[in-house]
This record gives sequence, structure tokens and C-alpha cells, in this order.
Amino acid sequence: MIRNIICIGVIMAMLFIANSTQASIGELINGSFEADDLINDITKKDPNGWTANIPSGKFNARTDRSWSPDGTYSLFISSQWFIAFAAGDMATVSQQVYLTDVSEIKFDLKLDTYTGSVWDVNDATAIVMIDDEVVWEPNAADPDIRGEYLDQSFAVESKYRDDNLHTLSLGLRINVDAENGFFEFYRSWWDSVEFTYIICGGGGLLAGDFNQDCYVDIYDLQMAADIWLTEVPASDQYNLYKEDDVESDGIINFLDFSILADNWLLSSYPG
Repeated sequence: MIRNIICIGVIMAMLFIANSTQASIGELINGSFEADDLINDITKKDPNGWTANIPSGKFNARTDRSWSPDGTYSLFISSQWFIAFAAGDMATVSQQVYLTDVSEIKFDLKLDTYTGSVWDVNDATAIVMIDDEVVWEPNAADPDIRGEYLDQSFAVESKYRDDNLHTLSLGLRINVDAENGFFEFYRSWWDSVEFTYIICGGGGLLAGDFNQDCYVDIYDLQMAADIWLTEVPASDQYNLYKEDDVESDGIINFLDFSILADNWLLSSYPG
């Protein structure tokens, strides 16, 4: 009995160092906005992993179920109507990420108006930014950008694939001065945001792959033995259980071990 407990304890430990040696490995938290259930106003509670920047009175933002191609929830951002806007006003959610090993960023998006009128990109648009630089937006030549944008992707430029943290932002931007606002709600839904990786044949790293060799095995276990029961902030990137634990406890324990156990002796190489 004691022998079994010791073995389990040692194996459990391997689960945690994964993050300590992966400080520069790209990882996105809560890309499908499933970790929070409904949030009626993300200015009052950020979605797990994301930081909201929603100018008060000009935009609304929440997580909801009204459209979601991946799971149950998505991020909803909408402009208000009859509110004065200045060109460049925007509402965003952002996350600090490493892009060292990331080749592409993928996502699903839906754009619509409340009354059903056309959406002129000259008035407003959806944007993806890295470090406040726009890296994706709908085709500006389209007279009406309403619709579903499934399986969108863009290549991550080499200048971002370094060992530094970068700010990834999703948002809705107003493009013109509008003293009397718009007779319309411009509405956007974001879902299924994920990374495509360069390493491990495009498969990225599994949780528990502490030495980053694309396998979860005894070598990772050896690295993790001294990390067991280490405490980290619940929202810290080094808390492995954050992806599944809605009430993240911030302690490396059996909950974290379950993630490692799922990947034991697996490889992240596709196929």
C-alpha cells in the first residue's frame, strides 16, 4: 500500500514542472471561452485567461451561448447605438502569450448587425492584434462583412516568434468619427481560438512534456520530482490545471496529476 502511494506521488510530481521549463512555449488559455460559463459583463469579471478592455458606455461584452461552433460558449462584443464614437475606439480582450513555436493562429468569428442592415467595414470592423498591431481583419473591399468566418487563420510573423511575451488581442474597432453614433449594433462573436505549432511536427507540446522532446515519459518524471505541492497563483500560466479547473486552486496536486496521467507515454507528433 505504502509502495503504491509513493509511486503515485512520484508520478504525480511530473505533471507540474511542465510549465516551469516551458516559459517560452506558446500556450493559449481558454481559447473557446468554455472555462467560465456565462459572464453577463466581462468588465466586471474577465474571462479566464483574458483581460477585458471594454470602454464603458460604448461597447457591451460577455460570454454567451447565442453562437458557438466549438463547445457551448463564445465571446460576444457589440457596439452601442446612438453613442458618440471617435475613429479608433475599440473593445478588446487580450492575453499574454509566447509565440516562439507558433506558426499560425486560428479562430472562428461571426459578424452581424442587430437590425439586419449591411455592415460597412468603413464604419466598424473586427480585428486581431499582436502587440497592438493589426494582423487580421475582414476584407475591406467587401460592401457587407456580415457572416460567419469559420476556420480563419493567419501566419505568425517571425518577429513575434522570439522568447518574449506578446499581447494577443481580439476586438471590435470603430473606424470613423460618429458624433451621433450609429443606428445599429455592430455585433461580433469569437470562438475556437487556437495555435498551430511548429514543433513536434505541428502537434505542439503535451501537458507534462517538461523537457520539450515531444514525449511524456520517465525523463519528464525525473525533472518533476521536486515540484510536488508547489503553490502558484490560481491564474498563473504555471498552474497546469487551469484549463479544466474553473475554480483553479493554485496548488500542484492530484488535480494536476490527472492531466499528466492522461498524457503518460504519449507523443504529440501528429498521427
